[in-house]
Amino acid sequence: MIEFHAAHGYLMSSFISPLTNRRNDEFGGSLENRCRYPLEVFRAMREVWPAEKPMSVRISAHDWVPGGTTPEDAVVVAGLFKAAGADIIHVSSGQVSKDEAPVYGRMFQVPFSIIAAGRADLCALARPHLADPAWTLHAAAELGFKDIAWPQQYQGGRLQLERNLDRAAQLALDA
Repeated sequence: MIEFHAAHGYLMSSFISPLTNRRNDEFGGSLENRCRYPLEVFRAMREVWPAEKPMSVRISAHDWVPGGTTPEDAVVVAGLFKAAGADIIHVSSGQVSKDEAPVYGRMFQVPFSIIAAGRADLCALARPHLADPAWTLHAAAELGFKDIAWPQQYQGGRLQLERNLDRAAQLALDA
């Protein structure tokens, strides 16, 4: 899988959001025009990415600033990328403006997932990996998954982590 990142104020997002796209040419103005360049780049990627492998597009569903991208805009943006060949729409929000005022809470981004049942069918974690690039491996070890492939050069660390986790579990039982 590969993901096309068009969220959080990064380059592609800066075309889509009306807060950052102040252009008055064919790449500015209407939402469709603001999506024009990101869609061109996405289509070029889709053309060379193997058809049997999925492509995801990450979009910001809400800029959390008046005059910014709205959830209704996100539905249109998602549809444009779907029509261009996206297999997955990865919905996030915010980080486009320092003036944002998000409404945080448990599963606060799930309503943006555009899924009728009101729950997400895939959750992507980025920030834990910024703090710990091996977060997935560590989480798998903590959950007791032993069949996860680790790079050969990390096997010593894996064994140490598993021993430490086993020891902590035993101490918890003894307490």
